[in-house]
Amino acid sequence: MKTGNVASVAHKKRGMEQREKKLAMILIAPVVLYLVLVMGLPLLWAVYTSLTDKVIGAADVRFIGLANYIDIIKDPVFQKALFNTFIFAFFAVFGKVILGVIMSLTMNQSVRGKSVMRVAMILPWTIPTIVSVFAWQWIYSDVGGALNRILMILHITDHQIGWLSTTNMAMFSVILVNIWRGTPFIAISVLAGLQNISPDLYEAASLDGANILQRFFYVTLPSVKNVIILAAFVTTIWTLNDFEIVWLMTRGGPSHATELVSTYSYIQGFMNSNIACSIAASLILVPILVVLVHYVTKSSLADEG
Repeated sequence: MKTGNVASVAHKKRGMEQREKKLAMILIAPVVLYLVLVMGLPLLWAVYTSLTDKVIGAADVRFIGLANYIDIIKDPVFQKALFNTFIFAFFAVFGKVILGVIMSLTMNQSVRGKSVMRVAMILPWTIPTIVSVFAWQWIYSDVGGALNRILMILHITDHQIGWLSTTNMAMFSVILVNIWRGTPFIAISVLAGLQNISPDLYEAASLDGANILQRFFYVTLPSVKNVIILAAFVTTIWTLNDFEIVWLMTRGGPSHATELVSTYSYIQGFMNSNIACSIAASLILVPILVVLVHYVTKSSLADEG
């Protein structure tokens, strides 16, 4: 009798496990289909196309292997675009992290009008890119531009500066716009971390004689370090893929001074109709992006754990 009860319980347990497995498969199926149809197949198509001589409008397509990648790597314009992309990403991310931390510390203070101040600081991130670009084009304009006018009133310069029309200033100008637009994301992320810090830690540090800088480096920074790193990696991914700001402001010029991999890819695909070369140029950055995405995902799971 006891043996029969044990067998019955074991049978029910197996049945329950099978039902749970079926339910799990049903719940996972939409995600798997999404990954395969929306991400997997287009990626495989892109990789295959990059290995052909596909041109927009041409019916005949030949498999040419790595020829596109070799031609791109040898292209001086792409070499400059790749170098510009890393320079653009490095300084833009560095600026956004520094200013984002400062902004988050400011927004975390208990001052009058704090809500209005927070809205004003976050506003650049919420404005459509096209609106931001038009505003900055007017600011940078060498004919009646606001920035040149202010500098001349302050007697910092006595002539109009071509912020977007000279090779020396164009990269600096687009990096500045990217920093202005992306800083609020870092600020919001760090602010969330700041609000989780116990006030008792600051009180204990003050009782030990720590000044404001010591409290920042020994209490605040260690508490939000992981948030800053995670936000920096996320914004690095976005910055490496940035296209709109540079394209709308400079078209990659002057003389390829602001040419990025994204603008190079766009020109190859939509202006030169060389879709295979365009995709190949974009895929060159994929390994770097995969490493960054892996780190972000791993860090997110570790924080949840």
